[in-house]
Amino acid sequence: MKKITAIYFSPCGTTKTAVCSVAGGLGEVAKEVDLTPLSAASTEISLGTDDVLVCGVPSFGGRVPLTAFERIKNLHGNGTAAVAVVTYGNRAFDDTFAELQDALEAQGFVAVAGVAAVTQHSIVNQFGAGRPNAEDQTQLQAFGKEIAEKLTGAPKRAELPGNRPYLERHGGGLVPMVSDACKGCGKCVTHCPVGAIPKDNPKTTDKDLCVSCMGCISVCTQKARSLPEAAIGMLTEKLSKVCADRKENQLFF
Repeated sequence: MKKITAIYFSPCGTTKTAVCSVAGGLGEVAKEVDLTPLSAASTEISLGTDDVLVCGVPSFGGRVPLTAFERIKNLHGNGTAAVAVVTYGNRAFDDTFAELQDALEAQGFVAVAGVAAVTQHSIVNQFGAGRPNAEDQTQLQAFGKEIAEKLTGAPKRAELPGNRPYLERHGGGLVPMVSDACKGCGKCVTHCPVGAIPKDNPKTTDKDLCVSCMGCISVCTQKARSLPEAAIGMLTEKLSKVCADRKENQLFF
């Protein structure tokens, strides 16, 4: 029996849901690790030949988020089978799989499969709204079972989609604003992946550190954090054509 470790970078929680669904389909999860908070930046994890890693990241502009990329460098495999999970907000994952596969293989893992999971768009929530829903999660679990059936013998490298060199990084620069509804609870402070929200003044955000992950908006119980309506309107118009049609989850070997 392989030991399954589920690891994810999930600012808005949707990547966590996708990864845990896939991992649950594979079998009983022995360990679950959240690479999102700043406190996880130095987390070192080593896995062996009897382990299976299910590692998930959201696609940021068609690439692996830089913060996640740096934290994956703290994962160490020894010919360990890995399932690459990429989530995206109903637009496209572009070169994220290729980059994630390369990152994992540089750390001693063998990417044996890839799962593309559609999630609610982190900025324009109307795209992929509510996903991954119950139906998605059932399908992702089924993907995990299918992957488990193929995990016999030495890990076989999958051919995951994407281009090399990867497309140029773009996007970002959208920094959430804070309203008077903020109670200073500090939940966003501990959740921020890069420490962009100071503990002594959580009503502010360091725009030079912010990576536009929208995690602070997703965890704010007071709904005190948001983006300017004008910015959301412009992005909605820009994405309306490419995000309008429902995308489906996919399994790659």
